[in-house]
Amino acid sequence: MNLLLQADSTLFLGRFHSLAVHLPIGFLVLAAILYVFSRITRNESLLKPIPIILFFGALGAIASVVLGWFLSEEGGYPEDTIFWHQWLGIAVAVFSTGSWLWIKGVFKKKEPRASTTTRRSEDNLMMNKGSLGLVLAVLVLLISITGHLGGNLTHGEDYLFVYAPEALQSLFLDEETGKKAGFEFPVEPDSVLLFGHVIEKVLNQKCGSCHNEETKKGGFLVTSQEGLLEGGENGAVLQSGSPMSSELFKRISMNPSSRKFMPTKGAAMSYSETILLKFWIEEGMPFDMKVTDERIPEELKLILQSEFELVTERKPIYEKEQVDPLIPELLRELQENGFRVRTLSEENNFLEVVATDSMSSEKINSLLKVKGQITWLDLSNSGIKDEWLSPLSQFEKLTRLNLNSNPLSDLALSNIKELPYLESILLHSTQVSDEGVKQLSSLKNLQRIYVWNTEVTEEIVDSIQRENSKLKIDLGVKENTKVAKTSKVD
Repeated sequence: MNLLLQADSTLFLGRFHSLAVHLPIGFLVLAAILYVFSRITRNESLLKPIPIILFFGALGAIASVVLGWFLSEEGGYPEDTIFWHQWLGIAVAVFSTGSWLWIKGVFKKKEPRASTTTRRSEDNLMMNKGSLGLVLAVLVLLISITGHLGGNLTHGEDYLFVYAPEALQSLFLDEETGKKAGFEFPVEPDSVLLFGHVIEKVLNQKCGSCHNEETKKGGFLVTSQEGLLEGGENGAVLQSGSPMSSELFKRISMNPSSRKFMPTKGAAMSYSETILLKFWIEEGMPFDMKVTDERIPEELKLILQSEFELVTERKPIYEKEQVDPLIPELLRELQENGFRVRTLSEENNFLEVVATDSMSSEKINSLLKVKGQITWLDLSNSGIKDEWLSPLSQFEKLTRLNLNSNPLSDLALSNIKELPYLESILLHSTQVSDEGVKQLSSLKNLQRIYVWNTEVTEEIVDSIQRENSKLKIDLGVKENTKVAKTSKVD
């Protein structure tokens, strides 16, 4: 029997189950609707079509059960769900057939002078109107439960409420299912993993119904990183660095009409989801890559922003951390040393410090007492020298630094080339050259360098920006000014 069910012909017929199953549902629900309207309108003539409707509904239910049995032998379905779906489907077929036979009077002892079959059915209907309502109610309940389980098999257990409002999700989805459906992410962008929080969830949603711990179709498990790397019965499904050599990627990106296309049921992976997976494979399948990673192209970050509502840019340190308020004694000392001090906001105790007077080595050293609180520092036009800036190497929370209009050389930059959170630095009207800018270009969070009226050349700027497109180096109008002066001399 099992060999018969697994034959190509029966598996072919089994694919028609989803088409045939809607026929009995329509007939049996129609019978229930006619009954309800007959009671509301008190029009008993609406009951007359019910026997023939039940007859076709029963036939359709029997056909659906047979085709569904064939389809189940294909495998790849959760055992508990398929078990209840099958037997409840059989219950619908048996109960609808029995209901039709009951209405036809088959179970009733025949009278000596029997009337016609049609007349006997109508008499039976009229005498058992109340019981008929109960029978049809049971049928509708059986159909609803069976259909819901069928939906679980086709679209996953959370298909009804996956896109529902949050209030409904909290009522009908357990905590773990709700998280998968809603794609919840860590609050901190630097903690969101491209694979673990995005791609893995997509794979679980689209492929997990066939490739989970319970079914593991083809011996392939997609719901764990270990299973994904291990592959299936035919070997690995992912080839690091080569999407087109990866069986998984080929299956999800091929023509949907192909019999090898995946997923075989439910919604296919979208274009955006597909190219995210492609990029991840090309990059060597890094499980630790974050959505803020600089390697992720801008177009993919736009997808993460628009479709997953993710922040793909790193937050500055002053938005992620809190520091203690500046004590009044230190504030007075800084003011006496020629600094203007203010907090970034009423809720944020990080400091902006601006030099308002000529500086000295001692004055710069006084800033060390609040080095963990300063995030914006302006020492422009204050007469500072290279050697005075050695304390800046300890200002790990510094994100903006203004050194404009000072007699500084590349030596000064050696003190700040390791600052982990520095995002922008102003160096215009200094003696900084190409070598200094090259030192700064290695800072991973640095986004802007302002170097007009310096010794920095356009050639080095172009070279650095070719290697790091995220770093913007502003030469101002320096080159244009040179060209204009040359033209005037000529």
